[in-house]
Amino acid sequence: MTTMPAPLREVADRNEQHVREYRASGLIVLLEDPTTPAATKDAVLAHLAPWSDAFQRMISVRVAFETDPQLKELAHQHQQEEIGHNEILADTRGDDQRVLWDWVIEAGAAWFIRQFSTLGSSEKVGLMHCVIEVASLEFSIAGAVAFPDSAYFDLHGVADAEHAEEGYVILAKHADWDLDTMIPLLEHGWTVITGVSNHIAECARRAS
Repeated sequence: MTTMPAPLREVADRNEQHVREYRASGLIVLLEDPTTPAATKDAVLAHLAPWSDAFQRMISVRVAFETDPQLKELAHQHQQEEIGHNEILADTRGDDQRVLWDWVIEAGAAWFIRQFSTLGSSEKVGLMHCVIEVASLEFSIAGAVAFPDSAYFDLHGVADAEHAEEGYVILAKHADWDLDTMIPLLEHGWTVITGVSNHIAECARRAS
């Protein structure tokens, strides 16, 4: 959207700063580096799988705890669009179907799940659409470089862009939020998701 109320413009500007920082994260750099070994890139997918599974839990919790009827319907639509994406990732991995458990990934996912069960409606929108979906979009763009024939990254490159834009549209219509709450929340969300992403990159390098 081209026209935003001043508070939302500040949110968007701050968020763009976080996006620029995320583009320099270990995971994005690894995927975009043409010298990254194939084994390392494949290991990224293996370590991404627990996060992808956890995301399915995140969107389910968001739907379950949403009380605004309109936003609950939008959250449910989002959930329907995301169903099975973790299975598409599994197909992308081919014969490598290891089931990994990682406490850093689980802790990061648990933080988001906790927020979706306790935050107000608009804050849930900000965290889901302005952090998770925007980070997913950046990851999908980098993933398409590393895996140019991947249906998983092709799918997310389109869907995540739509979901990211949707966040600002919703926040423009719902004015029941304030900068003093939203900006620190998004900063915390970016800190968590960047930390998880850097950890996945480190695990992939060690595994290959």
